[in-house]
Amino acid sequence: MDLIRQIWKLFLYAGVEKEEYRQLLPSIRKENEVLLRVFSPLAGVMFFLLFIVSMLSGGFTTVNAPTYLTCGIIMLLILLCVRCFAPKHPKLIMLLVYVFEIVLYVFGIHVSMLHAERPAVSAVAFLLVSPLLFYDRPVRLSALLAAVVAVFCGIVVRSKTPEVVESDVWNMITFGIVSIAATVFIMKIKCRALAQSRQIEIISQTDLLTGIKNRNHFEKLKELYPELCRSSIICVYADVNGLHETNNKQGHQAGDRMLTEVAAKMRQCFGLEHTYRVGGDEFVAFELDGRPEKTLSELDRIRQELNEEGYHVSFGLSVQDKTQGALNMRELLKAAESSMFSDKREFYRQPENNRRGRL
Repeated sequence: MDLIRQIWKLFLYAGVEKEEYRQLLPSIRKENEVLLRVFSPLAGVMFFLLFIVSMLSGGFTTVNAPTYLTCGIIMLLILLCVRCFAPKHPKLIMLLVYVFEIVLYVFGIHVSMLHAERPAVSAVAFLLVSPLLFYDRPVRLSALLAAVVAVFCGIVVRSKTPEVVESDVWNMITFGIVSIAATVFIMKIKCRALAQSRQIEIISQTDLLTGIKNRNHFEKLKELYPELCRSSIICVYADVNGLHETNNKQGHQAGDRMLTEVAAKMRQCFGLEHTYRVGGDEFVAFELDGRPEKTLSELDRIRQELNEEGYHVSFGLSVQDKTQGALNMRELLKAAESSMFSDKREFYRQPENNRRGRL
C-alpha cells in the first residue's frame, strides 16, 4: 500500500506533498511563463523559416506551407497572450503551455502522415521532447502523451501502408512509455529543485526569530506598495519599549519572547505579507485601502493586550491617499516613524517609565 501511495503521489504531485505542491504553484506558473516567452518565439521563427523555404523550393515541400504558416501564427499568438494577458491572469499560463505542446504534436503527426510509405520520425521526436520543456503535474502530462499515442496509432492504422504500420505503432507505444517515465522522473527533479529554491528564498526574506519578513525583504518591496493599492496606504511603525532593560535584567530569552509576541500581534493584525521586522526592536506594517480609524482601534487593542503581558510598544501611523497626488513611500515611512517617536516620548514622560530608557 505504501508503494502504491508513493507512486500515486509521484504522478499527482511529482513526489512532493499535496500542500507543498500547492505552495509551488506560483513558482511553477512563473517558470512556465518564462519558458513560454523563450520557446514560443523560437518555435514561431522556426515555422516561419520553414514556410519561407517551402514556398521558395517548390515541389512536394510546398504542400507543407499552410501547416508551417498556421503553426507559426499560433506560436506568435501564444507569445502575445503571455505578454498581454498572463500577468493579470496567471492561470492562463498552463492553458497556453498545453496549446503549445498540442501544436507541436499535431504538427509532428501531420508531417509523419505525409509520407505513407515511410516510418514516422517527427511525431516520435516531439513525443519525447515536448513534455520535458515545461512544468506540470506528471499525471496530466502523461495523460496528454497517452492521448497523442492513441490518436497517432489510430491515424497510422488508417492512413499508412501495411509495411510501416506495425513499426510505427510499436515505436509510438514504446517511446510513449519511455516519454511518460522520463516526464515523471524529470518533473520530480524539477519540483524538488523549485521546492529547495523556494525554501532558500523564504529563509533569505524571513526574520528567523519572529517568523515575519525581514529588513532585506522590506527594502526590496517597499517601493512596490503604491502599485498594490487602489486608493490609499496606511503605514504603521512600531518600537518595543524597554527591550534593552529586559535583556539586561531577565536575559536575552525574555527579550526574544517579547519580540516574538509583538511580531505575532502585528502579524495577526496586518498579515504576514505586509509585516516586517526592520530593526532590533522596530517593526513596520502596511494596510492597503484601509480606514485609519479602524487601524487605530486595532493598535489600541494590540497595545492593551501587550500591556497585560507586561510589554509596552510605541506605535506611529501615517496615511497617504492617491487622490491627493502620487504616493511617496519615503515620506510615508518618515511620517509614521515621527509619529512613533512622539508616542514613545509620551510613554517615557510617565514617572513609572522614565527609568526604562531614554530617547
